[in-house]
Amino acid sequence: MKKLCILLVSISFLMPTVGVCQIAQGLLVSAAEERPVKGDAGYFFALRQVPLSEKHYIFLADPLKRAVYVDGGKSIILSHTMTVRSAKGFDMYFSATDYNLILAVKEAKEIVEGTTGYRGTLSIRHGSEKHKLAVHGFQNR
Repeated sequence: MKKLCILLVSISFLMPTVGVCQIAQGLLVSAAEERPVKGDAGYFFALRQVPLSEKHYIFLADPLKRAVYVDGGKSIILSHTMTVRSAKGFDMYFSATDYNLILAVKEAKEIVEGTTGYRGTLSIRHGSEKHKLAVHGFQNR
């Protein structure tokens, strides 16, 4: 578990940040560029108006659900707290010091064997600030 945390921190420092910012619902979000090679397992989410083919992800999580959220130029390391499943989809809860995120997935479809595409929202609470972003992404198994 400790090795995984060190790996995520190392990756967050190695990921190049993109100088281009996207405006999403009045929030200026700088995106990180990640290039997963085929076989990389985990969750990869971008703002809904950004094509997944551009690989500008703002939220990434590994299969053990340790996550990285890109806020401005900062990479925030998050821990998974719980997943709540419902008939409409599922909500995954993540937290870090002064950050709480909820990834609410309402649409899922299998893209290819081993890869599922998702649409949903990412709710972010940082201190007293609250934001909700429309996201889409995928999970590689």
